Amino acid sequence: MLLRVISDVKPKWIAIAFDKSRVTFRNNMYADYKAQRKETPSELSEQFPIAKKLLEAMNISVLELEGYEADDIIGTFALHKSDEAEVIIVTGDRDELQLLKDNVKVFYTKRGITDIQEFDVEEFKANYEGLEPSQLVDLKGLMGDASDNIPGVPGVGPKTAMKLITEYQSVENVLANIEEIKGKSLKEKLEENKEKAILSKQLAR
Repeated sequence: MLLRVISDVKPKWIAIAFDKSRVTFRNNMYADYKAQRKETPSELSEQFPIAKKLLEAMNISVLELEGYEADDIIGTFALHKSDEAEVIIVTGDRDELQLLKDNVKVFYTKRGITDIQEFDVEEFKANYEGLEPSQLVDLKGLMGDASDNIPGVPGVGPKTAMKLITEYQSVENVLANIEEIKGKSLKEKLEENKEKAILSKQLAR
């Protein structure tokens, strides 16, 4: 996959980010963050040191930092890049879509390297009913994310979350306008889970 990306993209610079440890600053915010994840199989984890040696031999930077996820490292580089640089993030994680900007694209690996969806800001809007990439964290704040064990608001699914963020733009605005929202049950869910919604947005960012 890596060799195919290098061949197709021909990048001037390249770096690969790894998760350093399972425990990150998000676990301090929410103890159950990713708590449902199983341990990495030893058959895989013992390959990481070999992979890193190979990358070093290929003169490719390996980035990892205690207390942070690989996603955070990628996000930092995407946010603080030179304005002249075009950043391409190659990942199988949709969380990175929140980083999309004019000079930041995401190559989302739907199935290995043979099926890639190229996301820019316009592609994101086409897939997320006109929302801005930065609003992905607001969606997660309401609907949560089972893969990362982000709670969201119990009982609020993707369709309801999309409708609310489209109308109110952010989690904070949704919570500030609960009285306007139709449906007694939905109002109660939002009212009872305000703190969870705000926390979930913070975890997703």
